[in-house]
Amino acid sequence: MPRVADVHTIPIGGATDAGRGSPSNVFSSNILEMERGKKNSSNGGFFKWAAIIVAVLCLLFMLATIGLAIALGIKMNEHPDKPAETTTVTSQFGPTFPDPLNVHHNDASALGTGATGLSNHLDWPEPSGSLHATYKRAAVASDHGLCSEIGRDTLLAGGNAVDGMIASLLCIGVVNPQSSGLGGGFLMTLYNASTQRCISIDAREMAPRTANSTMFLNSPQDAVIGWRSIATPGELHGFWTVFNKFGSGRVAWKDLFTPAIALARNGFPVSSNLAMVFEQKEADIMADVNMKKAFTDRRTGRVYEEGDIIKRPNLADTLEEIASSADPVKLFYQGGMAQTIAAEIKEHGGYITTDDLKNYRTIVYDTPLETEALPGDLVMCGPPPPSSFSVTQAIVGVMSQFYNDNKATVNLDDPEVYHRLIEAEKFAYAYRTKLGDVNFVKDAQKISKNMTKTAFAHWIASRVPDVAQDLSYYDLDSTTVAEDHGTSHVVIIDREGNGISATSTVNQLLGSKRISPTLGILWNDEMDDFSTPGQTNSFGFAPSEANFIQPGKRPLSSMSPTVIYNKNDNEVKMVVGASGGSRIISAVAQTVIRTLLFNQTVKEAVDAPRFHNQFLPNVTEYESSAPKAIVNALTTQYHQSFSPVAKQASVVQALVVKEDGFIHGNSDFRRKTATYPAGY
Repeated sequence: MPRVADVHTIPIGGATDAGRGSPSNVFSSNILEMERGKKNSSNGGFFKWAAIIVAVLCLLFMLATIGLAIALGIKMNEHPDKPAETTTVTSQFGPTFPDPLNVHHNDASALGTGATGLSNHLDWPEPSGSLHATYKRAAVASDHGLCSEIGRDTLLAGGNAVDGMIASLLCIGVVNPQSSGLGGGFLMTLYNASTQRCISIDAREMAPRTANSTMFLNSPQDAVIGWRSIATPGELHGFWTVFNKFGSGRVAWKDLFTPAIALARNGFPVSSNLAMVFEQKEADIMADVNMKKAFTDRRTGRVYEEGDIIKRPNLADTLEEIASSADPVKLFYQGGMAQTIAAEIKEHGGYITTDDLKNYRTIVYDTPLETEALPGDLVMCGPPPPSSFSVTQAIVGVMSQFYNDNKATVNLDDPEVYHRLIEAEKFAYAYRTKLGDVNFVKDAQKISKNMTKTAFAHWIASRVPDVAQDLSYYDLDSTTVAEDHGTSHVVIIDREGNGISATSTVNQLLGSKRISPTLGILWNDEMDDFSTPGQTNSFGFAPSEANFIQPGKRPLSSMSPTVIYNKNDNEVKMVVGASGGSRIISAVAQTVIRTLLFNQTVKEAVDAPRFHNQFLPNVTEYESSAPKAIVNALTTQYHQSFSPVAKQASVVQALVVKEDGFIHGNSDFRRKTATYPAGY
């Protein structure tokens, strides 16, 4: 069904439907009327004297007004110490909160002047150079411009959002090996326009059958780097599953691989982000013969630099074989490739076997998590744990309790807005320690579902304190979860109204730092995303039992692929997600909040300085581009603790359907890669 109505065009120089002429026509008509007035006037003398009299009266009125203003000023100065009146609004939760338009007036001396107690000219950063794209029919946004275009071309060829997602992520796996690829896995949320329902897909990596909770207790480094850190990859299994279940049927499986194969075979330019990763991980690359062969320039003997052309011939051969297979899952997980993968991993002391590959399954959730915490008729949907969607939507839900009139103007110069955001993040991240793979953790499904209820957001909002508190105020128990790392993300809205948000990962940058010498696949180090008993973090907090290793279990992730749709007209409103480890949660939440609660454009929402508090450590990371006056107010008046960074590691991709019927998109400027939404 069509998603939006066609836009009516107006001929240049013609009249609109309301009967109003073009600016040039109106201007010309006014000049003609003036000329006619000069020729037809028969009472010129009378009008001349009338004009003089009116001018004299105006002058007298102006002088009288000035005199009155001076008198009032003198009267007001007789009482210089009288404080300005303040107003408060009673919260629906009980306590009273200062009116956002008139807060902290007594602290203006420390912060500047203005209605909020802050300067009227706060030093908000200038807009970034990223593209605020608008498209009528369909759009794709990913972590690399080439891959966004490949997704767009797939849609133009007749494919739907699922086809475009596969083509885009195959491309990302070639040009962004530091973040994702066939050696990893993904989580995805799909809004199916034909059924008018949300679906979520779990193709996350899985612990091998010989794994146990203490396997890395005496060798924690083995979970971070090397062949033992590899979990059973799910990327290809997930691609084949969604292609068969939800693909358009109009684009062949092989055609989805063609662009990625060409990039791997013929070469692609190294982006500034990839070059930075190569430089950071050069020692690890040089320490492994296969990594060195894949990612160093033979001419210089050094890792590739920005602008160099890199080729991945072994991966190109692998992609061609998979593309041509009648049953690629059988080939990769049971056939010849499975034998090669298992043999190489065993040779180097890893744990993945042919049985692990054979037993891998993609999980399709026909009833994902959904929440109606947003105002109006909007519904947010996303995957259950091991996704962190429930944490992300909880932050949005709490903020919507305070700012639930989507037609109101929120005063973004008010520091209380950011105090509430930071407090919401603390509560939400504290609950994350209870989450784990719902197929293994008894209470994870119940807890995550309860977190999506409006009553939960209402309760947390009622507990948001006037000033920051000690950790015990927010904590459920003294445990923490493993820190996860880099990823890639793609969002798509197609012409049929389907919406997709998909996050793919190999965990840390360059995953396990191990690559198949035969297949050219860079392997994940997803075992590092699990928690290990007895291994406390640097703050002395015990690991979360809900995320301990078990055979076949999938580790907890920050990935939060989110789709927002209107439950009445059943049309997608927003698709959003991010890469960047634990900061994914706060980045996605703030993008949704700014877009749908604060009425900012999608570019303004993505560009805006971010505040990130993940409960542990008890400090808020903020981007130094945030106005100093707001940070000072949060520190002195709200007792928040801060740590500045130039740019957060989170990278958001977002598409929003606006009232004008167009899809508005933005790709985050924070990743140093030439990326932008593509569409038509």
